[in-house]
Amino acid sequence: MTLAGTLAYAQSIASGATAALAFDDALGEINKRVAALNALAESVARARARGYAWGGDLEQVGNAAQGQARAAFEGARAESTRAAAALRGQVAALERDVRRAASGDALRNEGLINSVAAQARGLDEAIKAARGRVLAGAAQFIGAVDGLAARMKRIHWTLDQFEGASFKMQPEENPLFAAKATWEDHPSGKVEGLLMLTAHRVRFEYQEEVVLERSFVFFASKTEVRRKLLLDTLVGHVAGSAAGERGLLIKDQVITLRMHPQSGGPSVVTLELDDDIAGEVDAVIKQILSGDLERGRYRGPMPTGSRVGVPVKWPARCETCGAGMQPPVKGQTYLTCEYCKARHDVTLGEG
Repeated sequence: MTLAGTLAYAQSIASGATAALAFDDALGEINKRVAALNALAESVARARARGYAWGGDLEQVGNAAQGQARAAFEGARAESTRAAAALRGQVAALERDVRRAASGDALRNEGLINSVAAQARGLDEAIKAARGRVLAGAAQFIGAVDGLAARMKRIHWTLDQFEGASFKMQPEENPLFAAKATWEDHPSGKVEGLLMLTAHRVRFEYQEEVVLERSFVFFASKTEVRRKLLLDTLVGHVAGSAAGERGLLIKDQVITLRMHPQSGGPSVVTLELDDDIAGEVDAVIKQILSGDLERGRYRGPMPTGSRVGVPVKWPARCETCGAGMQPPVKGQTYLTCEYCKARHDVTLGEG
């Protein structure tokens, strides 16, 4: 860097240092999260109104963040005040020395200019470190708000996919998780679509965007998403799942589902996921199969008329021949008697 460039760098740091000591950007980051809390509370309530019965901690996380907001902001402001007081003398010294370095012949002031530049770098690093401390005190609050915002974005996206699905859910079902995926070992070849999970069923829905009209030959002016259900199996027919990665530089996220023979479908389903969430999907499936998912169910009131979470009931004995009936596989909507083949519905319990 030339002497002129070195001096310009020092002048730039000196001219912006006083404004930097207000730490407006750091305080603004915290204030932005504070302002987001009401919208997040509304987002959680809207998810419940749409029938989302999972994430029982969503309200608790939001309330805890509300409780931390004031202390997080006040603590950050106090830290910024302390930092500004500690650094104000260095700012004044740099401003003075920059003026002195710029007042004479650059060649004769080379040593002073280099010294001032080093002084400016030190001040710049000190201000950045102070900004880090201002944010560090609010890190837990910022993390909680950002984490809740990310969860709500995915939850509402999942609910959107279920609302537009080609199938109807059973009355005791409710949306749990959806992810864009490619079914790699489908009998007809690779198929792009959605993996869709409830606590009762695993589905894969093929999706294709079809152009209905074009303008100026090349541009689609009207399109339609066509959907077709290619996999619809009971959770009880899933023997297990495994998450993995493929590739050297660009890692592909893969989830593999193993099916019980009685499922009547493929024995293995291999899905490449669009996002880096194979581990998350695998964890959700394992929670469903183990029953641990139920511990995370929302326990508060659901919307009026909602049938989410209503238990199911079935006849203990065949109503035709009297033979004992085995309990349904999770998600099953009817039972067939092993002896007389009579069919009995698995219905919603009413208390």
